[in-house]
Amino acid sequence: MVSHSVIVWTVLAWTLASIWIAVIFAFVGAWRRRPLLRPHAPGPDSADLPRLSVIVAARDEAGCIETCIRSLFRQDYPDLEVVAVNDRSSDETPAILDRLASDFPGRLRVIHVSELPAGWFGKPHALDRGLQTAAGSAICFTDADCEFLSPLALRTTVNEMHRRDLDFFSIAARYSLTSLRECVAVPCCCESLMSWFRPERVSDPRRPEAFANGAFILVRRGPFERIGGWEAVRSKISEDLELARHAKRLGLKLGLAEGQGFYRTDSYRTVRESWNGWSRIFKGALTPLQLSITLCRSLVLSILPLIAVTWGLCNLLATGDAWLMHGAGPGFLVALSLRCLLDLVVFRLVGAPVAAAILAPLGRIFMLAAVTRALLSHAGLVHTHWRGATFSSGQMVMPQPAKA
Repeated sequence: MVSHSVIVWTVLAWTLASIWIAVIFAFVGAWRRRPLLRPHAPGPDSADLPRLSVIVAARDEAGCIETCIRSLFRQDYPDLEVVAVNDRSSDETPAILDRLASDFPGRLRVIHVSELPAGWFGKPHALDRGLQTAAGSAICFTDADCEFLSPLALRTTVNEMHRRDLDFFSIAARYSLTSLRECVAVPCCCESLMSWFRPERVSDPRRPEAFANGAFILVRRGPFERIGGWEAVRSKISEDLELARHAKRLGLKLGLAEGQGFYRTDSYRTVRESWNGWSRIFKGALTPLQLSITLCRSLVLSILPLIAVTWGLCNLLATGDAWLMHGAGPGFLVALSLRCLLDLVVFRLVGAPVAAAILAPLGRIFMLAAVTRALLSHAGLVHTHWRGATFSSGQMVMPQPAKA
């Protein structure tokens, strides 16, 4: 007679396998519907392009700011200005920006921020200062660690924003994955995050989902200023996502696309940066309920099949019992195989080496730890650290806003 526990495990295993089959079908459908944008030659309507101001916020970015600025001036855009904001840097960033301003006279404006007003976080304040100086009717906000790859990137994006009649348009980041650590962690974290922010839903005004990547946000200046601009999210940890939510609530038309060959941005350089950065992102992007679902979903759908199959293999080697060939074993094998298949696809989409997908379980452990920390941060039990500041429950607790 088959024991009750064997029946329970068999039902659980095949339930997980069935869920994974549904997940794969849903993923394929979402992948086919994803908005994909590639740089392309200008069309006949490109003569009416508006004046574009690109605003770059930089704090201690001496290692990458020059690459970013020079890649912007390689853009094939007819009326372009760049505004670079030095946000209280303590390295060579100010000197590099001043030198670049002399290399691109009349095209690069440099603003030096020496004091952070009360009630503002650093990046929103720097971008707001840049907006006050900018002259364009279209504004692109980007990060200092971004490098624009195609000279048609900005022209293509502005044309697409006008074609779709959008007020707020963001292009998903392509990471420069320079370490094995980031090759493993970034795909797992991105997959968990984007399961909540599907691009086709962001563009649907009937749905509440909103998302933006702070590395590339393009806006129409008029609607953006009417909703309060960066001041509306001046004290938010994840200012880009909160800005997208705020814009959609107030009726702006949002768009999100996956760009191929547009730009790339650096991933985190150290373990500490990666730990603090992803914890901050999960804290700002997801609610406590969403974090809890992410935690449980990953434990049940990803970790449990791995543990079950590993135990089955160890049991086979130790006792000769081919547990994986009957009962719950095949169900867990199907679930794990589909999990590995999705890993291969996600790693390729993010730009990580496909061979690194074999270490995906380690990336998921890192993701689960970051999600757990974000959940505890929501409860006020731990602090979130980012760029020299400490936050508790979304509020800055140290250091107090001060002069550089």
